[in-house]
Amino acid sequence: MAFSDDVKMLISDIPFVEKAYDFVEEDILIKGKVKISFKKLSHSLEFEVEVYKCYPLKNYDTDSIKFKNLNLINYKHVMSNGAICIHTSHSTILKSKLNYDFNSLKNWIIKYYINKDQDDHYEHIIVEDKLINNQYRSFLFTDTRHSFAKGEFGDVTITALQSGVYRGHSISNHLIQTFIRKNGEQLDCQWSNLYKNMDISYNGAYLFIEVPPAIYGKFIFTKWIDLQDHLPQAFLNFLLEFQKNNITEKGKLFPVFLGYKIDEVNIHWQVALLEIGNFPILGVPDSKGSWITVFRNDEEINWGITRNSSYKYFFGRGSFSQSFTEKKILIIGVGALGSMVAKTLTRCGCKYIDFADYDVKEPENVCRSEYQFNIGLIDKTEELKIILGTISPFVETNIVEKDYFQGIIKLYHKEQGEKSSFEENLNQYDLVFDCTTDNDLMYILDTLKLKCDLINLSITNFAQELVCAFYPNAYNFVMNQFTNVLENDTSDLYNPTGCWNPTFKASYNDISLLAQMAIKHIHTLYETGIRKSNFVIESDSSNLKIVKY
Repeated sequence: MAFSDDVKMLISDIPFVEKAYDFVEEDILIKGKVKISFKKLSHSLEFEVEVYKCYPLKNYDTDSIKFKNLNLINYKHVMSNGAICIHTSHSTILKSKLNYDFNSLKNWIIKYYINKDQDDHYEHIIVEDKLINNQYRSFLFTDTRHSFAKGEFGDVTITALQSGVYRGHSISNHLIQTFIRKNGEQLDCQWSNLYKNMDISYNGAYLFIEVPPAIYGKFIFTKWIDLQDHLPQAFLNFLLEFQKNNITEKGKLFPVFLGYKIDEVNIHWQVALLEIGNFPILGVPDSKGSWITVFRNDEEINWGITRNSSYKYFFGRGSFSQSFTEKKILIIGVGALGSMVAKTLTRCGCKYIDFADYDVKEPENVCRSEYQFNIGLIDKTEELKIILGTISPFVETNIVEKDYFQGIIKLYHKEQGEKSSFEENLNQYDLVFDCTTDNDLMYILDTLKLKCDLINLSITNFAQELVCAFYPNAYNFVMNQFTNVLENDTSDLYNPTGCWNPTFKASYNDISLLAQMAIKHIHTLYETGIRKSNFVIESDSSNLKIVKY
C-alpha cells in the first residue's frame, strides 16, 4: 500500500475525524482535508492537512504534519498561513504519530478555540526575517530601568558588532546603547562597561507606541499605512526634518525603533529600517495653508531583527542563584583550573569577577585551559578579560596588579600595617578562590583575619583528585591531604623545555570534569545554606565521588 493510502486510512480511523477526503500526492508531501467533530464542538471544523514524506520524522526541527485553517488566524498559536502551532510527542510508528498529532490538534481546539484560554507567558509578535539590500540586520537591546510614555520619541545611539552569516546570508549585528529623550535625558541599556565604552557607530530614532504594531496582536504590520494611527504628527515631522538635514547620506539606512508593552512591566522594541532619501512619508499642504506629513500609499515596512538580551533573558535557560551571581568574586591564579572557574562562573551569570596572576599564556597552556591560540603570547589576565567579555555582556571584570599576591604580599605580610591593608583589600570581596597551588600564599592567606569566604582549589597529578578547602585552616587541611592522605605521585610530572617549574599532568577533560563538579557542589552549599565543609573529589576511570570532611 502506498504511503498516501496508509496516511488517509489511518487518519480516517481516528475517532473524532468525521471525514478525510481530497488527498493527493505531490512531490514531497501529501495534501488533503479533514473534518474534526467531537462532543464539545458545536459544529465540525475543517482543516487542510499537509503531511511531508519524511513523516513521522521531523522536518528539520519542526513537525512534518501541518493543520491549516485561515478562518482561525485570530486565535492563539495560529500562523499567518492558517497553520496551527502544535508540539507533540516523538514516535517513529506512523499510526502512533498520527494519533499523537491529531490529539494535539484536538487539545488545541478545546484549549484555544472552545475555552479561549490565555497563556501565562508572552508570545512575541511574528516578524519574518527579511533581507534588506541582500543583508540581514540585527539589533540587541536590554531593559533600561525606565518607563516610556505613549508618543514619546527621541534618538538612539548604536554600536556595530561583528558581522557574520545568518541563514546563509550576510548579517550586520548591532547593540543599542542609549535612548535619548528630547530633553537630553539618557536612558542606558544595562550592558557591562566593556560594551558601554565601545564607540558609537551611528544613530537611529525611537518612538514608544505602547501597543504591538500587529494584526490580531501577533502578525506584524506590513505597510506603513497600517501604522498611521500609531505615529503622531510630531514624530512624522521629526522624520521628515531628519531626512531633509541628512539628504547627503542618501541611500543609507536609518533605524526607527517602535516600543510597546508586553506586560505591565516589560517593553519590547521592533526596528523598521528606512532608506534616507526614500522615507515612506511626504509633506503636503492642508486646508488651512499649513504643511502636514502623510504616508505614501502601499509602502512596505522593512523590518529588521531585534532581540531583548536583558540579563533575565540572556541567562533565562539556566544560571546560578541570584544570591551567588551578585557576589563580588576574586580568583587568584588563572591557569588551567582558575580559568575554568572564571569561565564557568561567567556562563552561570556571575556579574563581578576580578582576577590576579603574574604569568603569561604560552602556546602549551592552551590545550588544557580556557585560553585561545590565535591571540598569541599575552598576560593570562588580559586574555581572560577579553574571553569573559565575549561570553557575557553583563560581567564586570578587573585585573588585580600582577605582583600583588606573588610578590608584594609575601614581602610585607609580617608588617602589621601592610597586613591590615591586605585584609582590607581581600574583604572587599564576598568570595575569593585561590587556584594558585602556591603553598606559601595559601599559608599567608590562612593567617589573615578575613570576613570574606576564601576557598582553596588544587588538583593532584593526573587529576586523580581535586581538593577543596575553606578558610580558616585551609592550609593544614590541604597540606595533610597532599602529604599524608592522597597518593599524589610527583615522580612523573611534565617538565617544559627550559628552566621552568614542573607541572602536573592532566588533560582538559580530566581537569574540567573535576572543576565542574567542584563548582556545582560549592554553589549548592551556598544555595542551600549547608555548612561549608572541606571536601575531596576522587576520580577513577568511570566514577566521581565527593568525600566530605
